[in-house]
Amino acid sequence: MDPLTLGIVVMVGMLVVVMLGLPVGYALLGAGTIGYAVLSGPSQAFTQIGLALWDNGTNFLFIAVPLFILMGQLIFHAGLAEDIFALAQRALRRLPGGLGVSTVLASAGFGAVTGSSVAAVATMGNIAVPQMIKRGYSDRLSAATVASAATLAIIIPPSVPLVIYGVWSETSIGALFIAGIVPGVILMLAFIATVMIQRRQYAAASSQLIEELGRPLSSHAVGLISVVVIFVIVIGGIYAGMFTPTEASGIGVLSVLAIALASRRLNLAMMRSALKETIRTSAAIFLILTGGIILSRFLVQTRLTNAVVGLVSDLDASPQMILLALALVYLLLGAIMDTFGMLILTLPLVLPITLALGYDPIWTGIYLTILMEIAMLTPPIGLNVFVLERATGVPAARIFAGVWPFVVAALAVVVLLIYVPQLATWLPQTMR
Repeated sequence: MDPLTLGIVVMVGMLVVVMLGLPVGYALLGAGTIGYAVLSGPSQAFTQIGLALWDNGTNFLFIAVPLFILMGQLIFHAGLAEDIFALAQRALRRLPGGLGVSTVLASAGFGAVTGSSVAAVATMGNIAVPQMIKRGYSDRLSAATVASAATLAIIIPPSVPLVIYGVWSETSIGALFIAGIVPGVILMLAFIATVMIQRRQYAAASSQLIEELGRPLSSHAVGLISVVVIFVIVIGGIYAGMFTPTEASGIGVLSVLAIALASRRLNLAMMRSALKETIRTSAAIFLILTGGIILSRFLVQTRLTNAVVGLVSDLDASPQMILLALALVYLLLGAIMDTFGMLILTLPLVLPITLALGYDPIWTGIYLTILMEIAMLTPPIGLNVFVLERATGVPAARIFAGVWPFVVAALAVVVLLIYVPQLATWLPQTMR
């Protein structure tokens, strides 16, 4: 079997086992190892495993991943998201659809200091969905708003997927973080518009006063001030060139710890829970990243990457049309894979294509991240939807039925980003 055919067979086999339910990390690692064993012998396959583990384990940039995850977990357990939501409710109570808008804003604020969509959807699901249903919103719209708004956590910095992309593609993580700000704000405004358009069915709900969440309004100011301070320290420091993203992740964790302990919102049990979840998530990401590196190196050896890039380059279509076609491919992949697996699997093929089309690697990172956001909402996997189902009890089928207007809004932002790439590249160019 020639190397190119072997590469195709391995990729098809890997997709089949993923569809059958094998976790993506094991599928990536197994496919890359088997492919290398067939192509170059078992000794070379085991050598590649050792090299990939060593490269990841000693990569200074990768330290940022568990630290940003820990920062999000600490914020989650300290209840800072509840404060943001309560203040947004009060400020927007007279705005049509104000409760839904406040949910989007609170999710964006929570995501701005966590980088974890799953943490955002679990937190805001428990806080916002009961309030929205109580005020007359349908369970479908309530849950869909939270599930969609939570995806803002992986585009508004800091973002764990952008760290993974930066480590793998050797792109500046600081520049990626700054690049995510403008598209993230645009996507947030698109979600707000989507909520306000649908709110016509719930005019009675928006006219009611919003009840507070059990504490005086002044006590909620701690959460908002904390989020603003942490965001300014982490992102402002990166933008100004004061410290690297890895250093920023450590400073962010210390900042959250200091605020949570000073306000007496964190105890030993919460710390233990945050650390356990951080270890579990970081280990899963490490496995996916290691397997993806081995698979990508194998694909380079089979020249499958070059063949795909050459095939796309020879197409009689504009770069914009090719990127729109890639977006559809990601929607299909999102039906069978989780976001990290999809990112690592496709990078060896997609990054060379976007470079050949003349797009900046920083732009590619933002483009792929928004597509991953969409994949977190669409069936049958839709990770955010199933997390929200467990958190609120709203059936997944109802949530899937409600997310489509938000998916359309996100796709509109993808189209805008394709035709106006400066939205993602302008701000990083102003960094020191």
